[in-house]
Amino acid sequence: MKRVQAALAAVMFLLLQSAYAGEFDDHCAAGLAGGMLIKTKCEINTVLAGKTYCFASEESRQAFLGHPDEMMKQAAEFYAKNPEPVREKISQADALMQIRSQACDLSNKDAGYLEFDGMDLRHCNMVNTSFFGAYLRGANLSGANLERAYLNLARLENADLSHANLKDAIIFQAIFDKTNFKGANLSNARVIGTLGNVDMSEANIVKGRFGLDIGNQPMGAMRFDAVGGNFSNTNFEGADINRNNVRFGNFRNANLRNTNLFRADFSKADLTGADITGADLNEAVLDGTIMTGVKGIEAIKGYDRSKGECVDCKVAP
Repeated sequence: MKRVQAALAAVMFLLLQSAYAGEFDDHCAAGLAGGMLIKTKCEINTVLAGKTYCFASEESRQAFLGHPDEMMKQAAEFYAKNPEPVREKISQADALMQIRSQACDLSNKDAGYLEFDGMDLRHCNMVNTSFFGAYLRGANLSGANLERAYLNLARLENADLSHANLKDAIIFQAIFDKTNFKGANLSNARVIGTLGNVDMSEANIVKGRFGLDIGNQPMGAMRFDAVGGNFSNTNFEGADINRNNVRFGNFRNANLRNTNLFRADFSKADLTGADITGADLNEAVLDGTIMTGVKGIEAIKGYDRSKGECVDCKVAP
């Protein structure tokens, strides 16, 4: 009798587990619809047609419910074509053993929530490594290979990522403070968060995705916020940095050709010598923006719909 009861209890447990198991392996459905793999604990969810959909935030859940059929289709198509990268979960001891090795290899590892504060990781291979929620405060990652790394919610205060390879990396809502990205390769990287007075001078951000996707904000309605940041000589060609807040930023001699700057706030920013040929400045804020010697002013899209009074920005007749 006891065996029968135990078996029934096990069956009930499995049924309950399956009832609450999230679609898409607990990835944020709104994130998938927006082209991003963001794992969740499915604490925020909704049930539609008997299926449980998980979300990284209440904002993403509401965005999903606004257009459920369309977003379910987009999420399913993206998930089918982009399975989550395989990463092996490692312990703190495993990570430390690798770091002490001259042939440090953390590639394809899940180092989520581990502690690397103040460590020298320059010699480590970190391709496709997940540092979700990890502590990297004051860590030296200068010149390191972090291609396709996942740094959501990571602690990056005072971290040195200068000249690091962050191609195709995803960095959502990390905690930044005096984080150094000088000369880093952030091409096609996805970055959203408050970076403050960050140094991204001389970085390669070709086709970088720093803009706000209103319909698919899996971590809430955030944007790229870098007031007073240093972007001098940075290559943004073809990047999407719409709605960003870079007031008082240094964009001297930056390459902003063919960038999406829709509603970007460049108030009091310095664009001296920058090239903005083909950029989309529809509704951008250019109040007090210094545009001395800017190239391609006559080829800016939506320039007549920008806001504010810029400096040295008259288009020659």
